[in-house]
Amino acid sequence: MEGAGTQKILIVEDFPAWQELLKVWLKHAGYQDVYLAKTGAEAIELARKAMPDCILLDLVLPDMDGMEVCKMVRSVPALGKTPIVMITAHRKDKIMGLEYGADYFVQKTENPAELLATLRAVFRRRELDLNLYRKGDVTLQLETRKVFFRELLVATLTPKTFELFYALVERSPEPVNKDILFTTVEGRQRPELSRALDILMNRLRKALPVMLQKRIMAVKGFGYVYIAPDGDKDQARRGS
Repeated sequence: MEGAGTQKILIVEDFPAWQELLKVWLKHAGYQDVYLAKTGAEAIELARKAMPDCILLDLVLPDMDGMEVCKMVRSVPALGKTPIVMITAHRKDKIMGLEYGADYFVQKTENPAELLATLRAVFRRRELDLNLYRKGDVTLQLETRKVFFRELLVATLTPKTFELFYALVERSPEPVNKDILFTTVEGRQRPELSRALDILMNRLRKALPVMLQKRIMAVKGFGYVYIAPDGDKDQARRGS
């Protein structure tokens, strides 16, 4: 499952059997970082501390209803854009929930298919909102120029080194000509300044961790290539 195992999910559910069932479904689907809350107050406190990537919120809680929790979560600046999936037994609650800031609704059922499909949609949308480019175990955050390796932040690059790395990763496993790389980075063709590209490449390598440095190789008389480990599947996605 795409994204599974790397996302933090907060389950807000007061009924123990449902809470356990939701946790089992998520764990089975590969989501290992799961937090549990039984009350609205506990949910808000835990959300502030854990900063989850998604909140599964039951509508009926012992101290306050899910609508109020949703409203309070949305009032916290750091949580304002956190996806909230409201779980309810009644479809009629959807309109009110959307007004309070819920992003998605799923109906309580003993079949996990709808919930898991919704989560996949949540995280696909979140990646697009964050303007991410993902390929294999490397993720590039385009606006901030951050590089993630297996979901861990490993580097924040300068504008030019980021453009260079992005050009290599995007075209992988094909080698990229020096002239094309230089034009991509500088916005103009200057073949006589290929040495400048080599210097920039050295800066890029120094900024990356060793495991990513080793993936960038020179192609004699041509340019450079980024080679990911065998079996890496292309999961490229770029935000609009």
